[in-house]
Formats: sequence, structure tokens, C-alpha cells
Amino acid sequence: MVEYRPFPESREDEFRAFTRYAFSPERGPYDPEEADERESLAAGRGLFDGDEPLAVCGHHEFDLRIRGADRRVAGLSAVACPPEHRRRGLVRRLLRESLAEHRDDGIAVSALWPFEYGFYRRFGWATASRYTHLIAPPEELSFAVEAVDPDAGRFRRLGPDDHGAVAKLLERVAERYDLTMARSAAWWEHRSLRSWQTDPFVYGYERDGALRGLLSYTFSEGEGKNERTMTVSDAVAVDETAWLHLLRFCRNHDSQAGEVRIRAPPDADVLDRVDDPRAVTQAEKTGPMVRLVDVPDALERLPSPEGREGSSAGPVDPFVLAVEDPLVPWNEGRFTVRTDAAGGEVTATDESGAEDAAEDADSLPTVAVDVGTLSQLYVGYLSVGEATRLDRLDPGAARPALERLFPPQPTFLREGF
Repeated sequence: MVEYRPFPESREDEFRAFTRYAFSPERGPYDPEEADERESLAAGRGLFDGDEPLAVCGHHEFDLRIRGADRRVAGLSAVACPPEHRRRGLVRRLLRESLAEHRDDGIAVSALWPFEYGFYRRFGWATASRYTHLIAPPEELSFAVEAVDPDAGRFRRLGPDDHGAVAKLLERVAERYDLTMARSAAWWEHRSLRSWQTDPFVYGYERDGALRGLLSYTFSEGEGKNERTMTVSDAVAVDETAWLHLLRFCRNHDSQAGEVRIRAPPDADVLDRVDDPRAVTQAEKTGPMVRLVDVPDALERLPSPEGREGSSAGPVDPFVLAVEDPLVPWNEGRFTVRTDAAGGEVTATDESGAEDAAEDADSLPTVAVDVGTLSQLYVGYLSVGEATRLDRLDPGAARPALERLFPPQPTFLREGF
């Protein structure tokens, strides 16, 4: 009998070797003797037939900024099933059991980095943020050197004791981008300063006694500078000046690398500033995916539009959401959505479970939506207008209410997990 349960901590080496083969097949199949011994922050879960693991995954828990507040999110990682057990529905069950566990823990949102977008899309996850991928010879970043005063602030290497300063930096960045993570001290030490492949160099830009920027980068191997690439996996800046200083720092590595690759925020733009735009590649890329774990619970946690800055006064007219979810049954159904006239939280009630909702549901406008699109609206990645244009939503008479509940937000989830 196949059973879902935690992966025993005493078998952590086996869990790591199991997932290693899924994501690094060139290293060969499972061998516990060659497992990575680094500390993992993920809690292992698996489907077992007796004592034999058939499929595994890792659970993270962290706080992400969603609509003005840091909210608990479940990060799903290391989903793996060996070839001999694939195409038996095991991963589908593993995902469903994981969501059930998150629901029991009171977590309303799940996030993951997909190995393939289409695979997770059919289970209800949908893209939540984008980023800009910049590729340039260091010399093309010279404009940053000329734009700032090199003596205004300093760069220094960061370590475990800098978690407090980094937390303050990210708190400011969260005012610009939703889905910014409030990194714990453990995350900072074991995920930001370390990597399962090559530990990055992590430098901070400090000005007036406060951290204003951060760079995390590695170098590819190569005998000469033209054969080496400086890869920046994280670039954090509180403002335009700090961003220019980060680019200046990259420019000054021209004697060590022939190319710089930067995973930058989605609104980063250098093409109109460089001398030769044809020497630079600037591409928009999609990032991680999210999905709502429990639709009514997530809707109840939305801040009331009456209390949001810039929102018009008055309650949102009630409407019905008819939700389709391909994975979990508790999200399937019709939910009446209303706000408290006094400015309370949004509430959602499955009409099959409440007589008052059932009585007037037929008179309210109904909006059909799949859980992936609803998740994108929820975090602000999609606007109601964009979802309508993409033919993923027909808001009808409920459009004003939807637009007040789900105004678009700039999103950028930068951390890998």
C-alpha cells in the first residue's frame, strides 16, 4: 500500500541522492555514499511502498510579501520520481498530499520553480513573476562608472552576521516588489551564502551606514578572462543609485571576465544607456509559479479594498467565483465573495455550506475561473484586464469588484528553492 509520509531524518542522505539523480542524471542513479552532505532547509516528504520511496519532494516554509503584508508561503522543491516508477500518477498524488498538508497547516499559497512550466500548469500552478536577464561585456557597463560617485559608499563582503542588515534591505525592496522574501537567518546563511553547486561571492553596497544593495555571483571556469563569465544570480538595490553602483561593481571585473550575466529585477533596463546595444542582450524571462492552496481561506486573507491606499470608498459588490481546480476537490465549487461594509476582511463562503449564501447566489454575477488564473490575480501578477485579454476570464458585471479586489502589483520572487 502506497503511503504519504515524512522522509525520516535518519535517511536524509538517501533523500538527497534520490533527488540528485532526478536533476543531475549525468552523475548516475541513486548512491547514498555520494550524497551531498550540506545542510538542507527542506523537510523531506515521500510516497512509500513499505520502506521503499517511490517519489519524493521537499517542503519549505517562508514569508513572502503579498499585497502589503508578509504571508506564510509553502515552497515546493526537489519533486522527483525515478524512471521505474513514472507514469503511475505518483507525482500527482504527491502534489495533492502536499497541498493537503499545507492546508492543514493554515498556509494559503504554494510556490515552486518548475523544471517545465506545462507540467505544473496542468496541476494548477501558474507563473507569478518575471525577471530581466542581462548579458554584456563588462566594458558596456561603463555608463554606470560615469553616473555615480565611486567614493559615495563602499562595497564589502557579507557573511552570516549581516543577516539583520540584509533583512532591512529586503524590507525596503518589498515596498517595490511583491513576492519579496523576508529571509530568515537560517535562509540567509544556508541558502543565500551557500549553493548546492558552487558557493557564491556575496557583496553588499553600503552607504550612510546602511546596506543599499547586494550582489551574489560566481565565475565559470576558464584559463583566460575571455573564457570566463561572471554570473550574477541576485542583484538587490533599494533605488536607481544603488543599482548603478552594482553595475559599476560588475564593470570593474573586466580584467577577470569577458562577459557578465545578471538576473535582474523585471524593470531593469540598460539598452538605452550602453554604447553598443547590439553587444548587449536584454531578455525578459519567466520566473517561479504559484497556486492557491485553499481558495476560500486565501480570499478571506485578502486585505479589504476599503483600507487600501488609493482605493475608492465603499464595500465591493458581492459576486460568485466558480472555481475549477484540476488537483484538489476542496477548491472546486462556487464561492460567494463579499466585503464587510465597515471595512473588514474579504470573506468567501462555499454556497453549499451556508444557507444565506445559497439564497442569493443565483442573483449575483458569476465569474468562472481556473485556480491558476485566480492565483495570478491574487498575487498581482495578472490584472483583470490582462486575464480578460488572454481569454482566461470573462468578468462581466463583476469586473469593477474584481478590479478592486485584485489590482495588479509589481512582483519579483528572486530566491531559488
